[in-house]
Amino acid sequence: MRSLETLKVRMTEQAINASKVAEFLRDHPKVGKIHYLGFANEKEDPRNYGIYKRQYSSAGAMISFDIVGGEKEAFRFLNALELMHLAVSLGSTESLVEHPATMTHSDFTPEDKALYGINDSLVRLSVGVENYEDLISDISQALDKV
Repeated sequence: MRSLETLKVRMTEQAINASKVAEFLRDHPKVGKIHYLGFANEKEDPRNYGIYKRQYSSAGAMISFDIVGGEKEAFRFLNALELMHLAVSLGSTESLVEHPATMTHSDFTPEDKALYGINDSLVRLSVGVENYEDLISDISQALDKV
């Protein structure tokens, strides 16, 4: 119950940080498709965009993106991160990262992975309350090693 007092402040900071990280990722040449609610587009997907605008006041702190290449490049990126930690359980105040194809969705059939967009280059990031410039710096140096 005590942590509920700061929930809104923490979630607001995480959402702000995620928007900055997503903007950085959007322009990076080693990043393919980005899945981030803040990039929802009314023209491309009016139904889901409408739901987002009606039900949410923020895009949240979750970002998924494809590393250009495949599993080898995704693992190279994940292993090079210094500030963020690999974890299956996301949503903490610290920034965490995972590889869905081999972690949370490893039991999915190949057909289900394809259906839900879970590929070997996909990385999922849960952005925390750290300084967003530190997070971007960590992501940048890890992408440099891909």
